Amino acid sequence: MRLQPSSSSSNYECRVCAHSAHGVHFGVLSCRACAAFFRRSVVMEKKYTCRKANQGCRIDKTERYLCRLCRYKKCLQLGMTADNVQWNRDMISSTDRKRQSDDDGTDIDAYLDWSPESKKSCLDGPPLYDLSKFLNKIHKTFMEFKIPVDDPVYQATNTLGKMDWALRRHRKHHKMQDFRIANTVRLDQLVDMWGNEMTKVAEFMMHSEEFRELSSEEKFSIFKLVWQISQRFEKLTMSLEIFGKRALEEKILITSNNTAIRMEHVDVDLSKITDYTSIELRKMFHPFCSRLYDHVARPLLELDPSSIEISYMLCQIIWHIAGKTMQGDILNAGEKFIAKIADDLHQYYMKEYKMSNYAGRLIKLMTIVNSLQRIHLDRLKLMELAKIFDVFKVKITDPCFFQN
Repeated sequence: MRLQPSSSSSNYECRVCAHSAHGVHFGVLSCRACAAFFRRSVVMEKKYTCRKANQGCRIDKTERYLCRLCRYKKCLQLGMTADNVQWNRDMISSTDRKRQSDDDGTDIDAYLDWSPESKKSCLDGPPLYDLSKFLNKIHKTFMEFKIPVDDPVYQATNTLGKMDWALRRHRKHHKMQDFRIANTVRLDQLVDMWGNEMTKVAEFMMHSEEFRELSSEEKFSIFKLVWQISQRFEKLTMSLEIFGKRALEEKILITSNNTAIRMEHVDVDLSKITDYTSIELRKMFHPFCSRLYDHVARPLLELDPSSIEISYMLCQIIWHIAGKTMQGDILNAGEKFIAKIADDLHQYYMKEYKMSNYAGRLIKLMTIVNSLQRIHLDRLKLMELAKIFDVFKVKITDPCFFQN
């Protein structure tokens, strides 16, 4: 799998959005994000409408993603030629891959694109597994999220209570009898699972006031870092809640609203993107599976955390990772949010448990969080090795999105 990092910026500006340009694409000096947007608009025959209905939206570094119609019109006005799209595919070498964007132009860099060596050439059209529909949903969630003002319980509760409300809302329809154990999983099913989970994580994060106040670009920066580890933790805790001790013994993990898998026995069909067998891939990732259940699932089962405590851990996972990587407004927002939920958890223990000394329990919660983070970081290192040795045949333009 070739996970290409961002390269150093160009000295030239994209004529469409003013970001760093990476060359002439379709006849216009532009960045790869705008080139990719133009290509998909033409190849997939996209039909856009103007956000403001006057077709006069500003297209620049900060607002290029707000109106796709005006962005596309600007591409045409500058001289981008649709006639060249099919043959001027602009293949990107492994040493020259730059950051791309989704249809909305935000730097989320995360649709699957076949490598030149794959059986399906990029010249044949758009990527086989295009996640832009899910990424657009995420962007729409960030732009159009509305607080449930009509829910009196939500309005009356504190910050941690609101996060718990959001988590329980996602889980309220889950019942053991609804789940089936899948023995095989196809790649297209995995892609759909990823997309659905990404959308849920984005909605959960929007219940944080501090997160809502960040810019769209800052939201995506955090989201890219944390969506995968947060959804893995949420699915693991839900698996323990639904299947109990059986989830630990059989290493069962819920993957969707009605499907679960046995991590050590499921046959994942990745034949389209790798020459390695399912057994070989399972051996590669087995240590992480064992650690996930031994160091996270087992202590969770023993501790039996409440919904509020799970929400607290989930928030800690998100903002701790964001805080370690980001600075400025993001770091300040995270510190403010963590302080709030710490106070809320204190009130929860005092009110619900009449527990003034809860330090021991809190240490156990945070030990689980830290164990999960270490496993996640070690998985990232393994994926870097997979990149070096070309284990997979697809290119993922941003490794923060896909480390499964």
